[in-house]
Amino acid sequence: MFPKSSAATVVKVTLSDLPPEILTHILFYLPFTSVVVCGGINQRLQAFVSGSTELQYRIHLGMSGLIDNPFCILPISKRLSRLLAKEHRWEHLNFDFDKRIDVPFQFRSYDTKLTPGVFSGISVNEESESHYIQIPSALDQEVKWQRVRSEDMIISPGACVYEHDLHILITVQTRTNYTTTAKPRNTQQLQVHINQLSTGEPHPDAQLVTISLDAHGTFEQPLITAECTGDNLVLVLCDNATGPKPQDMLYVYDWKTGERKLRHGVPFHSYRFPIFLTTHIFLLPNSQTGELEYWRIPHSPAELMPDQPFLVLSLPRLRSRNTFPFINCRVEPNPRSRPHDASKPFYADPHHAIVIFMVYVRLAGLTSTYFTFFIHRSSLVECIDKFSAFTSFDDRPKPVPYDEWGPPVCRWFAVDDLMWLAATFDQTYIASPPKGETGDMPLTLLDFNPIAVARALAAERYRIRTKSLDGDGRSFPQGEGSSRDKEEMGPGPKRKDVQVPLQMHEGGTPTTSSDSLTKQVKARDPSRESSLRERVAARAVTRAMDPLNDQKRCFENTVYSSLPYTVRSSQDKYNFDALLLDEESIIGIRMAGRNQIKELHILHYG
Repeated sequence: MFPKSSAATVVKVTLSDLPPEILTHILFYLPFTSVVVCGGINQRLQAFVSGSTELQYRIHLGMSGLIDNPFCILPISKRLSRLLAKEHRWEHLNFDFDKRIDVPFQFRSYDTKLTPGVFSGISVNEESESHYIQIPSALDQEVKWQRVRSEDMIISPGACVYEHDLHILITVQTRTNYTTTAKPRNTQQLQVHINQLSTGEPHPDAQLVTISLDAHGTFEQPLITAECTGDNLVLVLCDNATGPKPQDMLYVYDWKTGERKLRHGVPFHSYRFPIFLTTHIFLLPNSQTGELEYWRIPHSPAELMPDQPFLVLSLPRLRSRNTFPFINCRVEPNPRSRPHDASKPFYADPHHAIVIFMVYVRLAGLTSTYFTFFIHRSSLVECIDKFSAFTSFDDRPKPVPYDEWGPPVCRWFAVDDLMWLAATFDQTYIASPPKGETGDMPLTLLDFNPIAVARALAAERYRIRTKSLDGDGRSFPQGEGSSRDKEEMGPGPKRKDVQVPLQMHEGGTPTTSSDSLTKQVKARDPSRESSLRERVAARAVTRAMDPLNDQKRCFENTVYSSLPYTVRSSQDKYNFDALLLDEESIIGIRMAGRNQIKELHILHYG
């Protein structure tokens, strides 16, 4: 017989009774919104959250849409300090340095490429040379153009720096074969060279440092786009000329082993730019069908190689005889298997990065027009589960109509001309000056971060609530709230509120229209505003089911979109011909002539 145990003593422990180390550890791994809510439960938790460096770091990471780098050697306090400084500069569009970089080579705009941390281009005068620089992260950092030479003509440079210290060079060699019975025949050898960026030598992880591509037909002006994430390298080969019409070719390789995972040919001018959705799923716009194709990459050689997409999303249908000559797209950063750079304390979340699509429409009368639309990568990934009934791994899947997948998650604009795809990074797009306009202009950014939209709307509600009287019955200028109200807005370091100058319909609906991206850029001149707070204010655009301004009647039906965003402009003005966006910097470009790049300006925000 076992002795009877005495009654157990029940001890009630609340969250705030836990030791600080355990409580911090628990809260740190919660969604940052839950941490903010916990800080508002009572004064004790509010003081705890406000006084914790770790939790403040977690909150500000979440608000900025960033991810902590677990391999970083910096302590949390320094990470938080860097993050707050970056947030402040980004919020107010101030920069800690502006570094001018001369371009001593004849780079054409369409022969350049910006990948995170690296700007590269092909010399017009010497097509067997590629030059690149690493974007500086400090004013005193030496910037030196590096040269890569090849025995063959270089047609595309590329890099995957932060994940693999990888530099990719794609070359073509044309040979003329003479026979006694036939006319001379040209053959081409296309090769992908796998190098290490930091050393310029063959990459130590690559078992095969040169990969040869087999292509059908001869390409008069071969154009190759490449995207790399993890071990997977996706390549699209097409011809940019108007002569023979060879098939576009799609390849997927394991760049470390040289193993080819996928090879697929499609009609001329179908594919152009692939984008990764996950490390083993990528998307390709098909301009011949007007669809977005989802492709799966086999995980191992034992898996069957797909010969078709497993999911297809349809773009808005064009009117009869209208066509898509091409559909370009870009998203940065790519999904990563691991971060390579341990010096960076945080980085952008690839899952929520914004995708830009540049849509070129040719009308039946041979005139043309341009559109662009934005969508989060996460929304495209979610379509896989949401429309699982449309997926097929045997036959070509039935396309999902645009009206079923697109309006809630997209934002369309009519644009005046082709746009620089490299003007997006993370969840932000920076607008280049409108076509034909010169002189000093403010920088204008579109931010698709839903937290930024929520904060802008909250700031607008706060401004409306406090614009006439403060709590003591004294009037104060519009946008300036009482100190007590500011303290009640929540825990965390004291921050300058960002006001949102919205025009409001009755009922509080924003009146901002988004029918033209160029109009959005020109809509607001910060120099006309009366205070610094208004000059850096974010304007929220949340209009749902917004009809696209399709003046030339390109599409069969009205195209609707609803993705909310904010617009804000800088106090200072700049004179650039184009603007690009990198992980830590805005890059201003000055041109010499229509297509030749003369100099770069690195506006570093951290």
